[in-house]
Amino acid sequence: MDGKDPSTAKRVGSAMLVVSLAACGIALIVGYNWKDLCTRHEWNGYQYRTLCYNDVFALYTFRGLDVRPFPYIHGDGIFDNERRADGSQVEQGDLEYPALTGVLIGVVAEVTHDGVTFFRVTSVVLAIFALLSLVILWRLARKEWRLFFFALAPSLILYAFHNWDLFAVFLMCAGLFAFSRRADGSTGVWLGLGAAAKVFPGLILPALLLTRRRETGKVPRRMIIGAIVSFAAVNVPFAIIDRAGWWAPWKFQSNRFPNFETSWYNIYRHLASHFGNFWADSYPGLTSYASAALFIAGITWLLWSESKRAHFRPYATSLGILLIWLLTAKVYSPQYALWVLPFFVLVEIHWGGFLAFTVTDLAVWIAISAFFLSYPPVGRGNISQMAWIVEATVYARYAVLLVLLWLSRRAQDNVLEPLPKTQGPPASMHAAPVEFSA
Repeated sequence: MDGKDPSTAKRVGSAMLVVSLAACGIALIVGYNWKDLCTRHEWNGYQYRTLCYNDVFALYTFRGLDVRPFPYIHGDGIFDNERRADGSQVEQGDLEYPALTGVLIGVVAEVTHDGVTFFRVTSVVLAIFALLSLVILWRLARKEWRLFFFALAPSLILYAFHNWDLFAVFLMCAGLFAFSRRADGSTGVWLGLGAAAKVFPGLILPALLLTRRRETGKVPRRMIIGAIVSFAAVNVPFAIIDRAGWWAPWKFQSNRFPNFETSWYNIYRHLASHFGNFWADSYPGLTSYASAALFIAGITWLLWSESKRAHFRPYATSLGILLIWLLTAKVYSPQYALWVLPFFVLVEIHWGGFLAFTVTDLAVWIAISAFFLSYPPVGRGNISQMAWIVEATVYARYAVLLVLLWLSRRAQDNVLEPLPKTQGPPASMHAAPVEFSA
């Protein structure tokens, strides 16, 4: 809004908020109705043919939320599919997500009594988090037209109700807003809560810490303390109540096999026949260490490189950290696309980068759905052929992530700088001192 009358700028900004919220609401309605298809049809391959599969509806049953609705209280830390009274076997009491997401899931499960209602109530909650995130981005963004990279993103339509990541996206956005207002303690609290929900908001903390260190010359202790205290406040009670159940998601993620949408799985696919069972048994642990080492090396390079700049860019650097995570992680779930959407608003990435990311991400989701559809009992398609198609789309998306990382190293932050708290008049305008009587 540079160069405009303040009152005009305010009206234009308010109008942009209204329009973007309306657009986002429409996108969320479309996404909800798309995913809701899976609550009204048999899962005989329909969930993959229509791309309506979502973890929210699936895990209500597969994690026994209808029997033991609150995670981390009665879990044994083992995903072993306990036998139910009706003879079926599903996991009960353990969940693969960090504690704060489990709290959200548990609260909704407590007030609902079937999978359909659970999905629909969860969708309302997640939609609220999406809209609140957009309001925060509007408060932050200098070029407000970039709000539509979030509000109308195809990734938002596809994945808003796929999993619970919008909860953590909101917490991350809240932390970024607090950071922009130089409220370091609140920044730490929000990002600590975000890490307690889905880890990734905590990954950007080093970029914000180094920015504040560069600005003030001091270590931002309040930000660090806020993050530690909020993260501990969520996790410690569950660790005391049921240590095995609390530790279950961390153990699960460490021991899980790389998923199909990663380079780690495709490396295994090509080399498994040469190494036998030892490779299969040791590969999950090996990839956990290897991906962690690559991530640490990547962000070390990124932060060192950014520190050489005259002006540290916290938002572009935060985007870079998340991109390095996506490039190195052994798990890349579909809804991870939501993590970077706020940064398409807050960092001046060319629209072509957004388009390329959207297209390749959609290609992976379509390909992996067709791949699952080729499995028995549905068995529609050639599994081997589909595996090659999935691999091609995965590496195409990796190529785009690398391009986005390169672009982020050159892009400027699209964030309004807050006005100084006090701004005195020029020296030539200083008035003579005046004494006032009591």
